[in-house]
Amino acid sequence: MDLLRSSPTTASRASDRALLRRFWAYAAPDARWLAIGLLAVPLMSLAGLAQPLLVKEAIDGPIADAVAGRPDAGDSALLRLAGLFFVALLGEYVFRGTQLFALQRLGYRTLQRLRRAIYDHVLQQGSGFFDKRATGSLLTRTTNDVEALGEVLTFGIVGIVGDVVNVVAILGAMLMLDARLTALSLLAAPVIVVIVNFFRRRLRRYSTDIRKANARAAGFFSEALAGQHLVRLHGREAQTHREYRALNRDYLRAYHTSNWYDAALYAVMDGVAALSIALLIWFGTGRFLDGLVSLGLLVAFIQYIQRLFVPIRELSGKFATIERAMAALERIVELLSEREGPSGGEHRPEGIRGAIAFDGLTFRYHPDAEPALRDVSLQIDAGEVVALVGPTGSGKSTLAKLLTRLYAAPAGQIKLDDVPLERWDLEALRGAVGVVQQDVMLFSGTIADNVALYRQGVSEETIEHALRDAQLLDRVQALGGLGARLSERGGNLSVGERQLLSIARVLAYDPPVVILDEATANIDSATEQRLQAAMDRVFEGRTVVVVAHRLATIRKADRIVCLQHGRLVEQGTHDTLLAAGGLYAELIEAARRQSATSDTSADGEADASLADGGERPAHGIDTAPHQGATRTERDEHE
Repeated sequence: MDLLRSSPTTASRASDRALLRRFWAYAAPDARWLAIGLLAVPLMSLAGLAQPLLVKEAIDGPIADAVAGRPDAGDSALLRLAGLFFVALLGEYVFRGTQLFALQRLGYRTLQRLRRAIYDHVLQQGSGFFDKRATGSLLTRTTNDVEALGEVLTFGIVGIVGDVVNVVAILGAMLMLDARLTALSLLAAPVIVVIVNFFRRRLRRYSTDIRKANARAAGFFSEALAGQHLVRLHGREAQTHREYRALNRDYLRAYHTSNWYDAALYAVMDGVAALSIALLIWFGTGRFLDGLVSLGLLVAFIQYIQRLFVPIRELSGKFATIERAMAALERIVELLSEREGPSGGEHRPEGIRGAIAFDGLTFRYHPDAEPALRDVSLQIDAGEVVALVGPTGSGKSTLAKLLTRLYAAPAGQIKLDDVPLERWDLEALRGAVGVVQQDVMLFSGTIADNVALYRQGVSEETIEHALRDAQLLDRVQALGGLGARLSERGGNLSVGERQLLSIARVLAYDPPVVILDEATANIDSATEQRLQAAMDRVFEGRTVVVVAHRLATIRKADRIVCLQHGRLVEQGTHDTLLAAGGLYAELIEAARRQSATSDTSADGEADASLADGGERPAHGIDTAPHQGATRTERDEHE
């Protein structure tokens, strides 16, 4: 399945033959169905060729005898020819049905493999890959573009082979019957070549435009659905509708243009066919009256010309289908040829201590962007709890993402248990590092499925124990137990309960290293008490990296690390950093002032956040979600 990814040549420069050769890797396992479809082609063609010949024999033989006054002599012959005609007609339909069944079998099994390959390939990419692409655009690659390839497999390539065989066989039969009539019929051949070539080039171009316009519309629609609450809250329904209507108008315009060329091609081909038949009748009638050709031969030639232009017309239509499919295949090959993000090694240790080392780490999200991290070096001992604090854009979340290799750092090195992350098997690494994020993603399914995330070997007892430690078991039982189904994105749970469920996920598979990425942000005080109790269970016996703003969480850390503008500026305990009077002390003082102006508790420290809103000093931290920003913009800020 790696064949499509092996060549560095971009899809836009690859020839159609090269694209199909790469695509063949997915069809090859069902080559026997292709062989059956190809075998049916000449048999179907022979059955079709026999029918005009039988009509000729009937007209020039028994029917001519009947006209000449010898009806009895031709009765048995006419009955025999009628029987043979019926057999030929039946055979043509049987072989055509066999061909279609075989090709559809081949097509849909091939599409299944291709969809699976696209899905696997996309999920193996790093976060930078998704930063550049809309979800809807990726979705169209596995739906519309793959379906376009299905048209080629079921009616395209082999259909073209069949049409070519039919054309060659019909021309051969016509030449054997009468070379002059055949030459007259071929007068339109140069016109046909010019017409087909003209329309083929334009259909390819407009097919590509259709795919791009459809991807843009699907991407916009996907984002609008994901952010429908925000759209309604800010009264953006009308503007969103106008933008989506404009994108659909571009799609419709491209489709209309393509359809116009497609319809025009069929109309012109029908006109050329009618003209050829008219010429044949004009010329053949004269020869018939001169006694040079028989009436049966003339009728057979008319039938052959009608049959000749059917595959030629179908051939032109299949060219339109193939042009659409090749445009889709170019996009699919382009997607499968791209590989962004870190690759894994082969290191899969039996036991993991959880010691982490960042050494001279420098990282930027884009080559022209400011560094998110600048020469950061940090040692975290096994079992140590380290809190990362700092202003927005200081690099806290970036440091956490690099530890899970969602991104790869080009400069510097990260080690887990003295082994560079590049040498770690990605599955083993991500099994060793659990992540609890602020924005929790839940899937439609049962609570048990969302906790275990479909991992094999996670028992119900383990899931219940994890939910109990996460302070969520009572709520789960109220919903109906582990088998209770969650609505889309966990809509039947509160924000805090979703956060607790994400902690239960981590507890269920018990990783030695845990990252808590702003897990307590935007949580009410009552839920935070349950969340803090759940986090206490997470802290037990694990190496924990906490990206946090709540002072109650930060003070539980063994060490606090302060980042500013991507640099590590100070580290130590809560008391030592307060005494030092540096960045951390400024953040604490800012949090206390905000807490006082909000009429919070007298001491202000129990529930204080280093940034809860209001007027922030220059070093304050903004924990409000960047709802109007794209994923790339959010990552650049962190």
